[in-house]
Amino acid sequence: MTNEPAPRAGRLDEIPIIDLADADVRAVAQKVRHACENSAFFYIANHGVSRAVIDGAFAEARRFFSLPLDEKMKVYKSKFHRGYLPLGTTQYPGQKKDLKDSFDFGVDLPLDDPDVAAGLPLHGPNQWPDLPGFREALEAYFEGVRAAGIKLTRVLAVSLDLEEDYFAKLYTKPSILARVIHYPMPEPGQESDFGVGALAHTDYGHITILAPDPAGGLEIQLPGGEWIAAPFVPDTFVVNLGDLMARWTNDVYRSNFHRVVNRLNRDRMSIPIFMNPNHRAEVACIPTCTGPGRPPKYEPVLAGDYVVNKIRANQGLKT
Repeated sequence: MTNEPAPRAGRLDEIPIIDLADADVRAVAQKVRHACENSAFFYIANHGVSRAVIDGAFAEARRFFSLPLDEKMKVYKSKFHRGYLPLGTTQYPGQKKDLKDSFDFGVDLPLDDPDVAAGLPLHGPNQWPDLPGFREALEAYFEGVRAAGIKLTRVLAVSLDLEEDYFAKLYTKPSILARVIHYPMPEPGQESDFGVGALAHTDYGHITILAPDPAGGLEIQLPGGEWIAAPFVPDTFVVNLGDLMARWTNDVYRSNFHRVVNRLNRDRMSIPIFMNPNHRAEVACIPTCTGPGRPPKYEPVLAGDYVVNKIRANQGLKT
């Protein structure tokens, strides 16, 4: 448990709640735009994923991480970046290893899929532990969040004065990834910045969506540098933007620094879904985010290449 002072609780004008059931898409898009230009974090309500599906996924996640290490290692990370990652796997360049273990899965593709056969990174079959009910619960969560994410891409497009399907049409064969993360209770005397996910970072992809932990732990840096704690809002998901969205929008929308700090004497669980478009989707400055006095800041990149290079640097991706 870290000894650093906890930041103040964030307010809902700083991390607003966006109602996806609101029929006025333009009004919703305006709220999203305000959030994306400021904290770049917001909550989504009426997202369509039932409480039973969310609770089921977390219950199965806790069951998996309670297994002995040798059982979890039977599904060690494959060359397709699916499976178990032991404690200390993730390490940001120049920083200490993260004290967390995780289980990764994503869009399930067979070995004879052309992209899988060609060795396209992050494309391939999932692998699952011999734990009845685990796969079904996690797949239900994944599909529910995926549907909410696609709906959200449409709202984001409207917020940028684009055609509603501007982003959604790039999700025909996406590289959506899920990570079930276990943050163990820190050992007495353990350095506060080792593990607990406390290292400030931005996400790599388009959008990240996760169910908030009632115990808290997610901390967000505001544009002025102040850190705030994201409050727990029942029946919502927390959404933040990744680096690809910042590149797409020429930094009109922010990919914001955040961290996970375990300030309680207990384990934490998190299941983020990283919404990444098709591997070959070009991420170039969109027309509504450039003009006189605001030239494009970034060279175009392929979405998959960008994400793969980031994962390769931080998690030892070999493919």
